[in-house]
Formats: sequence, C-alpha cells, structure tokens
Amino acid sequence: MDIIDFLDFIDEEDFYYVDSFRDNLIPRVRINPFERYDDANFRKKYRFSKDFANKIVDLVKEDLPSDRRGGAIHPQIQVACALRCWARHQIFLQIQDDSGDMHGISQQAVSKICRNVAEALAKKAHLFISMPSFLEEQQGTIRGFRSICGFPTVIGAIDCTHIRRTQRKASKKK
Repeated sequence: MDIIDFLDFIDEEDFYYVDSFRDNLIPRVRINPFERYDDANFRKKYRFSKDFANKIVDLVKEDLPSDRRGGAIHPQIQVACALRCWARHQIFLQIQDDSGDMHGISQQAVSKICRNVAEALAKKAHLFISMPSFLEEQQGTIRGFRSICGFPTVIGAIDCTHIRRTQRKASKKK
C-alpha cells in the first residue's frame, strides 16, 4: 500500500487555514485586570479588592516560577487568573477557559498557573495559620470557643470545620 500524503486530499491553503485555528498559533493579547477594571468591577469579578489582591501578589511573586523564554506571564496576571478560577462555582474546565479567555492565556496555562499560585500560597501558610501548641494556649482557646457558642473542646476552625483537641495517650512499653 502506498503512503498517501495528507496534502493530496486538500489544498495547501486549506491546510494552513485549518492549522491556524490551533490554540498555540492564535496570538493572544494579555490583559492585566489591575489596569483594566476599577476597584468595584475588580471585586465583582475576583471577589477581592485590588489592594488585597496586590498584597497576595507581593506575598507569592518570589515563589512563582518565571518563564524567561519571552512568553512570561506577569505575577499580577497569574494571581488574578487563579483568583478568577477560584471565585467561580462551575465545571472546572469551563472556569479555566473563561479565565484564560479573560486574560489572554490558554486553558492549559491557566491550569498550571492555578497550581503554581496554590503552591506558592501554601508555602506561606505558616505565616498566617497557627494552632495553639502549649496546654495553656489550648485551654484559653477552648474557653474562647466555648464562650462564643458553647463549642466543646475546640481549638480551631478552618472553613467552618471545627478542629477538636485530641488527647495524647501515653504509650505503654512492653
């Protein structure tokens, strides 16, 4: 059987026309929402004020990977892109497509950006999240939660999940 060239079936012009629709060949215009939107519209789209989003950018920009090949995405756009994805409540790929279209980035890049921003934020978690480690601190926190709503033996709450204090049992040696 002879090998038939794909270009034998269609004109070369048609081939390049179809090929031009691929995502990697579409020139994208990157839009910085910090410059495009006023604070009210920014808050509506990203659920954060511009000032607080800039604080997030300042916090994570050193931990975000930077691509030096000419297509680098500015940390402001990366954080805005991730915030936009996390602010929406729909099917995840649709959210990534929406965020990518909004910022001039492919869906695949949005996926990587969300992961990178989440990892950068996780590296900074120790600056904002702490649990009482000493017995006196735990007891004070337990009293505080009990005085608020009568929560028994709670030493913390994360996203409405109550963290119960565990008692460590002494291990028996055999």
